[in-house]
Formats: sequence, C-alpha cells, structure tokens
Amino acid sequence: MYFDLWQTSCQCWRRAPRWMAAATLCGVLETASAAGFDDGLQAYERQDYPRAIAILTPPAEAGNADAADLLGASYEEGKGDFIMAAHWYQRAAAAGQSDAMTRLGELYEDGDGVPQDTQTAMNWLEKAAALHDIDAETDLGELWSDVLGDNGQAAQWFNKAAEAGDVQAQYRLGLLLLGGEDVARDIARAWVYLTLAGHDIDDAAQSRDVLELEMTPEELQHARGLLADWQKSHGLSPVPASPSVKH
Repeated sequence: MYFDLWQTSCQCWRRAPRWMAAATLCGVLETASAAGFDDGLQAYERQDYPRAIAILTPPAEAGNADAADLLGASYEEGKGDFIMAAHWYQRAAAAGQSDAMTRLGELYEDGDGVPQDTQTAMNWLEKAAALHDIDAETDLGELWSDVLGDNGQAAQWFNKAAEAGDVQAQYRLGLLLLGGEDVARDIARAWVYLTLAGHDIDDAAQSRDVLELEMTPEELQHARGLLADWQKSHGLSPVPASPSVKH
C-alpha cells in the first residue's frame, strides 16, 4: 500500500528543473575564471536559458567544466534538447565535474539524447557518488529499486543521501523501512525519515500520518526520541513533527 503513494510523484522529482539548486554547485563562482560566467549563472537561475546558453558557450568551449555542466543543463531544461545536453555533460563529466556525471547518468538511464544503457548510467552515477554527489546517491537508490529490483542495495544508497539531507531519499528510505522486500521493517526509523521528508513532500507527510495510526504511544515516543537525536546530530533545532495521535 505504501509503495503506491510514491509511484505517481517520484518521476516529477527526477525531471524537476534544478535551477533552484544552482547555488549547490559549490565553488562555481570561485573556480570559473572565464569572464561573464557569473552572468551566465544568473541567467540560468532566472530560467533565461537563451541568454545562459549564449554566455556559457564560450567558456564551455574553452574547457571550463562548470560552464559546460551548466550549459548542458540549460539545453536540457530550457530547450528539451537532450542531445546537446548529453554532449556538454559528457565534456564536463570527463573533466571530473560530479553534477555533470549525475546528469549524464540520468540521461543514460532514461535513454534521453543517448542510447538507453543501465550499466553506463550506473557507472556515471557511481563516479559522481564517489565524489559525494547527493543527487547521484539518490539516483542510485532509485535505479537499484525501480530498475534492478534490489531494495537492499537501494536502501544503502538512499540512507547515504538521506543522512546528507536529501528529502527524496528520506522519503524513499522511509517507505522501504515500512517493510519493503530485502529491507527489515523498522517503523521508528521509517517514521523519522517520513517526518523529515514530510516538510517538503506532502505524500511523505501523509504516509507518516497513516503510519502513526498503527503505532502505539510507546512506539511513537521512541520514534520522536530518534528524530530529536537525528536533528541534534545534524546540528538542527528540533522541529515539531506532527500532532499527537490519539489511540
């Protein structure tokens, strides 16, 4: 029952534009020496993709990996041109740019702009994950679960990304901990991750609320303690999880 809750929602996360997360391209402004790169990034953030493409093309052609990655994203998100996106992701990935590796892996997984190739997708995603790219870790979890059918491996990757704060990974891990195949049932940890994800994903909050109806007061108290410990270990202030459930 719980797995049905994410089937209609997880795909939108895969293809959601990443312009809002552009600031997570750590060091982009520091490492990019090409003149005008800042303008290209700002155009990308505004979703002014034609201007971003015009500005980012020269530094990308000159070998700037961050510019090439952002140029690929501008083609993908702005024009739906997966072929050009793959071209620039490939150049950036070959230069060691982890976000480009992740994006290229996603294209190979779905067969967008490149031949569909699960193994090649996994190779690129694993390279990005080795560089601690959180999106790659989440993508690997989804690949292992949705494509390869191994929830045990999926849970390991989701756990890595969930611990780093990725809400989609927290949501998917929470669902698996409800008793997915190859994953031991742990309702307390499931409640914790569904609660963490529930601040951003409505379906996660709904799943948490349904789970609470099955929990005893003692189980819920234990779960709340685990949440407080998680928040403290991650330097976060306690956040109200949900109203107390009456049994």
